[in-house]
Amino acid sequence: MPPSVYVIILSYNGTRWLEACLASVMATEYPNLEVILVDNASTDDCVELVRKRYPQVTVIVNNYNYGYSEGNNVGIISAICGGADYVVLLNQDTKVTPQWLNEIISVGESNEKIGILGSVQLNYNDNDLNSWTMSAMNAALDELRDPVRARRWIPVKWVEGSCFVIKRQVLERIGLLDPIYFAFYEEIDFCRRAAYHGYRVVLVPRSRIHHFRGGSWRENRKIERDRNYRCDRSQFIYSLTDPRKSLTGNLLSYLVTLGSKSKDLLLDFDRERAYDLLSIQVDVLANSRKLFGKWRRERSPMRKGLTA
Repeated sequence: MPPSVYVIILSYNGTRWLEACLASVMATEYPNLEVILVDNASTDDCVELVRKRYPQVTVIVNNYNYGYSEGNNVGIISAICGGADYVVLLNQDTKVTPQWLNEIISVGESNEKIGILGSVQLNYNDNDLNSWTMSAMNAALDELRDPVRARRWIPVKWVEGSCFVIKRQVLERIGLLDPIYFAFYEEIDFCRRAAYHGYRVVLVPRSRIHHFRGGSWRENRKIERDRNYRCDRSQFIYSLTDPRKSLTGNLLSYLVTLGSKSKDLLLDFDRERAYDLLSIQVDVLANSRKLFGKWRRERSPMRKGLTA
């Protein structure tokens, strides 16, 4: 029997996306697959849609919008308790191709040092490489455009959380996604933690998915402002908690980040953005003890797994 794979789809008001996402996942040509939908307290009818049309999907409904990290952690714990060898975090605004998972698992099983894997992302409605692939994987675009001739896997620093595949042993070693990140940078943080403990992070050129990108963050100006706030906040947290660096090194990274964002603000001043940037600094200061604890905990080679 091939390794047990649990696909976790975190939903939030996902009626627009889930029919296409789940239809593609159910058409996956992999024989040992379970699917869990974790809903972050949606206010639309996406949960009812899934229960009615896809009764084979396990549905977990959170009573609050816990964000990406904590919401997915609910599904991860359920998957591990169910015996998962691999956990896949898949965005609701994606569609997968039939062989995407076979390619991922084949690569994962070929090398025990590989701990985290990701698929190549295409545009949602066509087969061109999407904006994340074009920017984050710029050095490998020639290979990604010709997957037949590409390497089986390409070492990278991180893969995006829209399709984020984790081996069980990595979760047992380094723990869950850190809920200090409500949204953004949580997968980059997790990849950094995994690499610090000796695991490789790879992109699999022959595994392909379609991703809309930013599907639930494009509704209106208020939601876009919230997105920018959360992204900036997460970037500051990330810059302060690198386990490979000393406290001084992390402080310098934080100051560089602050300087860069302050410069951008001066060049194109926006009162709301200025207020949000100041609010983030207050938030970071208020959580300084928690951030220090995160840095110290993740530097320890003896840390417990399956804890945030």
